[in-house]
Amino acid sequence: MGPKTMQLLKAMRGQLEDTSASRNVDAEAAAEAIGMASATSDLDRRLDDLVRAGYLEPDPNATAPTTLRMYRITFSGIYAADNQ
Repeated sequence: MGPKTMQLLKAMRGQLEDTSASRNVDAEAAAEAIGMASATSDLDRRLDDLVRAGYLEPDPNATAPTTLRMYRITFSGIYAADNQ
C-alpha cells in the first residue's frame, strides 16, 4: 500500500476521538484534509485498496455508503494508521 493511501487512512483515523464509540469516517473530508481531490477515480481506487486490505468497511448505517463515501474504519485500520 502506497504512502498516499496510508496518509488517507491516517486522516480518517484522525476523525475519531479517543473516547468515541463510533468508528464512522468521512472519506471525502479526509481526502480534502490531505489535499487530495475528492471527486476523482484516484480516491475511489485508494478506498477500494483500503477496503480490500480490511482497513475500511462500508458504513452499515449509510443508505449508499460508496456514493456518500462514508465508511467504518476497522480495528486493524486503526492499528495500521497508528503504527505507520
